[in-house]
Amino acid sequence: MTQQLIVFSNGLDALKEKRTSSTMNRCVAALLVLFLASCSSQSVRNGQMSLEELVSSNQSKLAHISLGMSKEKVVSLMGANTADTHDGIVNNPWTVEGFVDNSNARYEVLYYVTSTNQPFTPIRKSLTTPIVIKDNKVVGWGDDALERVSK
Repeated sequence: MTQQLIVFSNGLDALKEKRTSSTMNRCVAALLVLFLASCSSQSVRNGQMSLEELVSSNQSKLAHISLGMSKEKVVSLMGANTADTHDGIVNNPWTVEGFVDNSNARYEVLYYVTSTNQPFTPIRKSLTTPIVIKDNKVVGWGDDALERVSK
């Protein structure tokens, strides 16, 4: 009778180990799912994109810009997304500037972030692509276009 009691006791211990192992596996699986969800490249924090997502979006949308396109269409196409960075919020466009050339023509330049910054460095113009607007129409984009009209 002592032997049967020991076998029953060993069976009970095995059952307890199986339950503990099963519970532990579920916990590990749940933690893994949470970890993978937090690492998703499409994650949006507080309704904002990451800087990398904003850069990628701007790069792909620039391919659809054309000469003569209205400013309204450019702004609509590029979107008004924002990126959440360690330095704060990055708007889209990042900044807007205006100037008057020698013939008194008025220009507006929309700067869209198209390159990511190095860690611990702020966003600057060299990381953007300018879209040059004259009389509410696109006359060019990129540094060369801006240089041509600002001479």
